[in-house]
Parts: sequence; structure tokens; C-alpha cells
Amino acid sequence: MKSVTQLLAIVLLFVVVACGGPKTRRTLVPDVPKTGDAAARSQFIEARSKFLKDGNNGEDFQRIAEEFPDDPIKPWAQLYAGIAAVNDRKYDVAVAALKEVLEADVPEGLVKRASLFLGIAKNYQGDPRAAVGLLKKGATAVEDTERTEYLAALAYATSTVDPLSSLPLFDQLYSRVTPTERVMIVARCEEVAAGVEPGALKKLLDDLADKGPAMAAAASRLAIAADQAGNSGEAQRMRELAGPARQAVGLPKTIRASVAASGGPGQAGLVGAVMPSGKNKAGEGATAGLGLAAGAADAGGVVAIELRAVVDPSGAVAAVEELAKHNVVAIVGPIDGASVDAAGGRAEGLGVPLLSLASRPEERTTGRFVFHMRHSAEARARSLAKKLLSAGIKSFAIMAPDDKYGSSVTAAFADEISKGGGSVTSKVIYPPATKSFVSFAGKLSGSFEALFVPDEADKLALIAPAVSASGRVPKPLGTKRAAGGRPIVLLSTAEGLTGTFVANAERHAEGAILAPGYYPDDKDAAQKAFLDRFLAAFGRAPGVNEAYAYDAAQLAAAAGTGGRAGLAATLAGGSLSGVTGTIKFDAEHRRADPGVLYTVVDESGVFAIRALK
Repeated sequence: MKSVTQLLAIVLLFVVVACGGPKTRRTLVPDVPKTGDAAARSQFIEARSKFLKDGNNGEDFQRIAEEFPDDPIKPWAQLYAGIAAVNDRKYDVAVAALKEVLEADVPEGLVKRASLFLGIAKNYQGDPRAAVGLLKKGATAVEDTERTEYLAALAYATSTVDPLSSLPLFDQLYSRVTPTERVMIVARCEEVAAGVEPGALKKLLDDLADKGPAMAAAASRLAIAADQAGNSGEAQRMRELAGPARQAVGLPKTIRASVAASGGPGQAGLVGAVMPSGKNKAGEGATAGLGLAAGAADAGGVVAIELRAVVDPSGAVAAVEELAKHNVVAIVGPIDGASVDAAGGRAEGLGVPLLSLASRPEERTTGRFVFHMRHSAEARARSLAKKLLSAGIKSFAIMAPDDKYGSSVTAAFADEISKGGGSVTSKVIYPPATKSFVSFAGKLSGSFEALFVPDEADKLALIAPAVSASGRVPKPLGTKRAAGGRPIVLLSTAEGLTGTFVANAERHAEGAILAPGYYPDDKDAAQKAFLDRFLAAFGRAPGVNEAYAYDAAQLAAAAGTGGRAGLAATLAGGSLSGVTGTIKFDAEHRRADPGVLYTVVDESGVFAIRALK
């Protein structure tokens, strides 16, 4: 099993950061041999030309190596097959191809390039010792567009093999990556500094950047050590060194000693996180939300976060065990179902509150210490049903995709309508790949006051105009008349809701009531501080994954002063206002609050999405 320290590097998507997308680039690979089969050489040159534009097509190179096994071009083909496999995150394939290059009699330049990418692959596979040696061997063969990923692999691998030497590497890496990735670098530097003997750490200070993550971690650790030794003068000097660095990397001004107790009561303000590794949109979003809660980009942090990235359920269990030893008061995550169940079971056994980010919490494990932060699509559909029923609406129609999501969310909505004394008078099912909805909207029959559509916001933007054209005109709740037909209220779970929806649907979605879980409403007082800080830190609006993760960290910070047992008790019986609603859990520790509903409003001729009050 890979250690969680080794796995941490996997979540950093440095190829994307460094390259900025497909483009033609130069290469340090030695010229191809002029001897051998002309057809093999021609195929290789054609494949390489394509590769230099997009970094993919590893299969083309593998095919050349197989078709021409005795040709001198074979090692060149295997090298590119290995590089393409690294880019595609197929590390086993990369290792196999690159090892064959190193075993062949090839020019030194080819050896260095193969060593470089084999080292990167070995790091991702959780073999840091092998990775460090290979990366150093290939150091002079790094192209400009590969520099960030090379530094990432070397820094994280070295942090396991030779922790002290990794700190200057993290300083070099820090300025090259995104704010989300900086959060993880800061956390890793703190881990490294906490495990290094103070005398050795002090000798390294002159080699560290004045305002980098390594100085923030090292000087803070030395300030604590000096305090413990009764040397107040030295402690003050280290605090003066640490202060500007901590501020520069978004750490709180107050320096706290880290606790590495085994199964302690939980340190208030210290929260663990278990996120999926690799190219995972939900994980990247959640990590950004946690980063904001930790103050990675400003001085507004409320918690220190120990983050671990994992690839599978067994890794999630290992991460929970290590975080528990670090005495975190709670753990946020994981996200995927199997990992949530595995991590939840271990957290339950250790008595550590786990705030999962599972999107379907009804299917996940429960327990005294396991809580689920997200409202499922089914729960959000029920909130919509209750909202309309409370407003006196009793007759409903449904348009839904013919897939598992559509049937499950439709069933939850219809069940809630039935419980509330309402009825579904018309139901139309459409294929998930549908792009034109005029014919399906025309199949809606009977009399109904509201139409429920469980689907993505992008699909809803296509459905709304079709519904309006059929004579059922979406309008705000309570509207008595509408030009062009009868007014109805449009309802949807609107997955992935962004401002693009209202720009496309406009008046055809006026008054629609939406339950996406979260939408960045810049006019909502409950969201404004979070939204403003996130925009300033990341240059983009937060989404649903960012919001739920941020709320989880805020919850642990606000309610964790009583330790792990106290936090679990508070979560089970209390509530806290968050950006995803007034957070309250039911007896099964799933969200009991309705969350936040949103509506489309006409603001002087401009349509906008606002939190529904």
C-alpha cells in the first residue's frame, strides 16, 4: 500500500499547470538514428509530430515498437510511448516502456529523458526512493514545459527520502502552481519541519526563501522549540522570521505547536482532509474550498488543514489512521462512495468525526462519528416539492431523462408530492442525449401548476424555451396570467448551475425555482464573504464542491473546541449557518435542513439567479 505522504503528490496536476494546454514544443531527445527501416523512421517522425502538439497518441509509438522490434528506432518509440503514458496517468504502462529504454544500448540523452519520466512515474506509483535517483539522473533533460511537474515529483519524493532537503524544493515549486496546490505544499512543509531535528532545521534557514512556505514552517517550528527550551530571545527572533513568511502563504499569525498524539482527543482548529488523487474535478473543487477555509490565499483562515490525497478505499483508511495520529479534531471527505464507506468505518472505530462529501449520502455508511455534508439530488427534489406544497400548489407535471438519475430523483419528488396531498398529472420521459425538446414538451397533458425537471442546468436551458412554446409559460410563483399561454412554475435540481443557464434561458425560465445545492449569488448576504474571498483567491466563482467543503471546514472549526467527542455531539444536535444552508443533521447524520433554493428573477430587464428567501 502506498503511504499517504507519497500519495499526496498525485493530486497535483502539474502537467496542465505547466503546459497551459496543447501546443508545439521543442524536445531534448537525441536525433533519431538514420539507419534502419525507412518506413519505421517515417512512421515515428509522423507520430512524433503529432505528439509534440498534444502530448498524447502513445498507442502509435507502442505500435511502432511492436512492428519493428529489431529496428534502431524502437527505443525512441518506447521513450515517447512512456512519456505519453505519464501524460495520460497510465503509470504501469509508462514504467514498462521506459524500463526497456534504459535496458537498451542508447545515447546518453535518451537515457536521461527515460530516467526523468520513469522517475515521475515512480513518484506517482508511491516509490519515492527510486523516483529521487531517477529524477536526479534526468535533471539536465527537463524541458521548460516540464519544469513544474519535475519539481513537484522531486519535492514530494525527496520529502519522504530526505525530508530536510525537500524544503528548498518546495520553495521553488510554490510560485509555479495554483492556489489550491499551494495549500498542499504549505501543509507538507509543516509536516516536514515538524519531523526534523531543530538543530538541522536551523542550519537550513539561510537556504530558504524569506517569504516561502519552507521558511514559514521552519521558523515556526524553531520558535516553538525555543519556547519549549525556555529561550525567549531566540523564540522571538524566529517569530520575526516566521511572521512575513506565514502572512505570504496565508497561514494564521498565531504559531501553534503540532500534536502528533496517537488517538488523542482532537486539537481544536486542526482538521484533516481526505481527497481523491489525480485529475478529479470534484476533488479539485473541494480542495479549493478547504484552502480558503485554511486561509491559503488571505488572512481569513479559521483552521489548519492536514490534507491527504488517496487513490482507493485502502488509501482512504490509511489516511484516516495517520490523520488521527496527528490529533485532528475532524476529517473532511472523502468524496467517492467506496472510499467514504471505508474511511467512515475506520473513523468510527477511532472516534474521529468524519464529514463526508459523498453526493449520494443515502447510500453511504452511518455511525456516531460519521456525518454527510451534501444534500443528495433526491433530498433537493424533496425540498422543491415541500416548497411548492407549502405555497398551495397541488398539481404537478414531470419531464425527466430516461436514466438512473432521472428515475431516482423523480421517484423522490413524486413521493414527497404524494405525502403532501398533491398529484402528478403528467409525466414525460426523454432519452438522456436529447438536444431538442419541442416534441417532448408537446406531450405534456392535463392541468398542472408546476413542472419538475430533474436534470443538468444546461439541459434545462434547452427545455425551458420548448415548454414555453408549448403554451406552458414559466413564471414566478403566484402569477395569474402570462402572455402566450398558462403560467406554471418551473422546478429543477439544475445540476452544475452557472450563470450560463440564465443567459441562455432568459425569460423562458423566469420564476424558476432551482435546487443545485449551491450557486454563487453575489447579492446574498449569507454568501457574500465566502464569494468575495474565493473570487479574490482563485479568480473564478466557487461551485457546489467548493461550497460544501468550505462549510465542512467551517463547521469543524466552529464546533470543534470540545474535542472529537464534543464535536460529534454538537453536530448531532446543533445547527450552524453555512453557505449551503443552515446546517443540521438528522438521526442518520445526513442533512436535515432543506438547503438553499434559488430563483430566476427579472432585475430591470436583466435576468439573474438569486437565493430564494
